[in-house]
Amino acid sequence: MSTTGSTGIARRRATLRRAVIAALVIACLAIFTGYFRESSGGPLHGAQSAAASVVTPVQEVATRAVEPFRDGWGWLTSLRDARDRASALEAEVEELRGRQVFDAVREQRLTELESLLGVEQLIDTERGLGGYRVEVALVNTRSITDWYRNARITKGSSDGIVRNSPVVAGTGRGAALVGVVTSVTANSADIAFITDGRTEVGATVPEAGSYPGLVRSTSPGQLSLTDIPREAPVKELQAVVTRGFSGGGLPSIYPPGLPIGQITSVGRQEVDVAFTVQVTPYADPRRLSYLAVLVPESPEAQRRAEGR
Repeated sequence: MSTTGSTGIARRRATLRRAVIAALVIACLAIFTGYFRESSGGPLHGAQSAAASVVTPVQEVATRAVEPFRDGWGWLTSLRDARDRASALEAEVEELRGRQVFDAVREQRLTELESLLGVEQLIDTERGLGGYRVEVALVNTRSITDWYRNARITKGSSDGIVRNSPVVAGTGRGAALVGVVTSVTANSADIAFITDGRTEVGATVPEAGSYPGLVRSTSPGQLSLTDIPREAPVKELQAVVTRGFSGGGLPSIYPPGLPIGQITSVGRQEVDVAFTVQVTPYADPRRLSYLAVLVPESPEAQRRAEGR
């Protein structure tokens, strides 16, 4: 509890502080007023010059002493900013790479789907390939052997696909035969490629007299056409197509006229009765994401699929 004496002392101290502050303010105003009113050679200007001559060396020393710390702080700050910019650029580069890969995959698939548009022209009735409906499906699994044996597609019997349905793919030359359906479930189908080393296809060379032959794979990714007689004018770059008949003159599960590949070499040994013809298939199964199944609809196409 305060007393009367202590309260009086506190009041006197407060009054004294106010008086000192007021005096300082008045003194500052007087000095500033006198400084601006006097000439450059006045005492106030002289005092300022004297004070500056004393303070300037001290300020320079202090500036030089602080400069390494200031430069170090600036270096650390710039290093942090550079790291942040590098991280941002790295993230941007990764995003651009991802977009580039996505765009490349999308472009490849669009190109492949566009090439499948030629399948409809392939099965027109005027060329003898009528009676089929085209069902395009995505490849979801495939063999990884050198022979490119088989693949599985995402459509099956619920889409009308049956066993022995021919399978084609789009190429730069149009649609070409790549395989045949070997087994079917409701929502998937297994495809055996003609390059699997076990599939045989009755084939012929229209430009060489349409002699009957047999295409099978003798090395990974390549085909061989056999049973072509020596008198046939077989040459390189000629097209090989299905002939619609298998061995013994029986109907083939493949309709006639489906492109298979192109002749790349012809063996001409004097003692041979028939040519040894090497064929490169038009479609490479390794690069296919979509396949087109020729679903038999006409009675003739259905008989072919049933092997009769």
